[in-house]
Amino acid sequence: MIQKSCLVILILVLCTALIQGMPTTSRGRCLCRTKGMMLSSVPIQRVAEVEFHRPSSSCDQEELVVTFKRNERKRCLNINLEQGRRIKEAIMKKRK
Repeated sequence: MIQKSCLVILILVLCTALIQGMPTTSRGRCLCRTKGMMLSSVPIQRVAEVEFHRPSSSCDQEELVVTFKRNERKRCLNINLEQGRRIKEAIMKKRK
């Protein structure tokens, strides 16, 4: 009886150790979740703020988030296209 109890406890401990290392979602907590919703370019005069997020434990991709002046709406800018690459490079130079 004691051996069975010890075996059950050991299995439960091993299962919790495995579960702790698993991510809660497959995509993480990225701000830019869907590729189809990313903007290809934005009129710079309408932009209030640009945020660049590096990959982290909560999101495994780089993200470029643009906040507009008029409505303070946040949208994602495609970092793989020309305008996104240029803005990212400018931010990286500024951070150095």
